[in-house]
This record gives sequence, C-alpha cells and structure tokens, in this order.
Amino acid sequence: MNIKKIGLSALAGSLAVVSANAVELTASGKTEVTYVSNDGANTGNPFGMGNSIAFSGSGDVNGMTATYTAAINDQGSVNTTTNEVFASASLMLDMGDMGTFGFDQGVGEFGVGTIDDKTPYAYEEQWSYTGASNGLRAAGGTNVIGYKNTFAGYQLSLEIDPGHTNKSAVGGSGDGGSTGGATNDSGFNFALTGSPMDGVSAGLGYGQEDHKDDTLSGDKDSKFYTAFANYAIGAATVGLQRSSGTGGSTGTSSNEVTIYGASYSVNENLAISASRMDNKFGLGSIAGVQGEVTEKTRGVGASYTMGSASVRLLSSDTDNVGGSTVVDKKHTEISLMLAF
Repeated sequence: MNIKKIGLSALAGSLAVVSANAVELTASGKTEVTYVSNDGANTGNPFGMGNSIAFSGSGDVNGMTATYTAAINDQGSVNTTTNEVFASASLMLDMGDMGTFGFDQGVGEFGVGTIDDKTPYAYEEQWSYTGASNGLRAAGGTNVIGYKNTFAGYQLSLEIDPGHTNKSAVGGSGDGGSTGGATNDSGFNFALTGSPMDGVSAGLGYGQEDHKDDTLSGDKDSKFYTAFANYAIGAATVGLQRSSGTGGSTGTSSNEVTIYGASYSVNENLAISASRMDNKFGLGSIAGVQGEVTEKTRGVGASYTMGSASVRLLSSDTDNVGGSTVVDKKHTEISLMLAF
C-alpha cells in the first residue's frame, strides 16, 4: 500500500511538471497616476491611482493554439483585497486557416465593439469621461462567443450574445453558473475591416439585440450600424466615422452619430490630436423635451512617451449630455503611466 502511494505521488508530480511545461504563462501590467478636473460634476480629491496585471498563456491542442488571457484590476483600492478581481478574461482557439473561435468576458476581442471609435486620437476617445455616448448598443463583450478570420485581405469579427441584462444587477457569470432570470437581451454583431488602398483603413459594422423586458417603453429591440474611414499621410492621420442606433432604451428611439478626428506625430515620442462627436438623439421624452437634441462633444489629446513611461493629456467637454439640454460636462485629465 505504501509503495502504491509513493508511486501515485511520483506520477502526480511528473504530470504536474508536464502540465506546467505545456503552457508558458507571461505577465505584463501597468500602474497609472491621474489628476482630473471636472466641470458639471463633483471632482473631490483630483488624484487617483490604478494598477492592473495581465496574464496570458498559450498551448498546443492537436495542432491548434489555445490562448488564455486574464487581467486583474485593483479599481484604485489600496486597503482591501475585495476589489482586486479578474476584470476581464478570454479563452481563444486559433485553428489556422479556419479562423479563431473564443469566449470573451470583457476583453473586447470580437464584434462591433472593436471599431466603436476608430478615428485617430493621442490619448483616449474624447467621449470617455463626460457621459457622452457613441450611439452603439452592443453587449460589450460580456459572456459572449466570438469568431474572427481573414478573407481576401479583410478581417471579419463576429460576436454572438447568448444573453445579458440591460439592468446593472447582472453581469458575467462564473464557471458552472448562469446570469439567471434577469437576463433580458440577446443578439449578434459583426465588424468587417481592411485597407482598400494605400494609406486608407476602413470598416463597417452591424448588430442587433432582442429585448424581452416588458418594463421598457418604446421599441424594445435595437439595431445599430457603424462605418469608418481613416487616411494617413506622413505623420498625419484624419478620420471620419458614422454610427446609428434605434430602439432598446427608455425614452429614446434613435441616435445618429458623426465623429471627426485628426492626429499628428510631432516626433517619435510626441503625438497630438483633436476630435469632435455629434450625437443626435431622436427623443420620445427626456427632461420634457420632444423631437431632436444633439449632444456635442469636443476633445484634444496629447501623449509623450519615454521608454516604458508615458505622460498623457485629455481635455474634453460635452453639451446636452444624454440628450438633456440642461446637462453640460467638461473633463480634463493628466496621466502618468508606467508599463512593465
């Protein structure tokens, strides 16, 4: 009996070694300190700090490559471990010419979310922190199944949403679990991108979500479209993107979005950009307003890179946030980031 135990222990140890050698795990991360100033919202302490570590590993599966990625974010917490969680994860299977299948929980590997704003910018989209919206209604890469492949030089990325909720109570689900009865939405979306000529990158996307929540007013099912084109010449890049969405939100029936952007690389370290986004809301009734209201966002950005360190600036302001004529916001942010 003791001999059997010793033998089994040795076998288990050898299998552990084989398993460890089969997949190479790598880690990368960043730490970032920011200073912000907000008009139209409370700033409080303007300093903030965030850290993240990403792990990735890949291994051979019968001639195919399986890749796992997971990111831990501390959400700015320094005194407790409760917020230090896996913020996103994905599992991908690369089958060569047959393409790549995957399961995504927040990484954003697939679908129209990969081209939600492809206009050039030096640091963040101008609508990131003012409460503005780009008008798309995709599931956001939570508990979705994806596929991507290249055909005749063009990249197709498809996202299948088996079900998510339009309420904040339910997000992704753990292994062996599900999102439960509050899951009301499901659908699909895709993005097709490529370079039709030298200096030009372009793409289009489409998606739809079916909504089963009877508490929503108006058109419960939603559809959304987007298309972009960028042109790069020398150190300058200019871009235009048009997006639209209908249905799926209480009180609103449609969005028509136009984004203009331009960036310029002053040298190999410094880049600057300027952009504008107009989001026209077709309103049922928001804050007592009928008809159409245009949400207008303007932003400038800059980024200076020194090896693994970057200093970035974003200053943006939005009028008529969310289609409300009484809400205007401005956000200015300076960021120091160290990558490792």
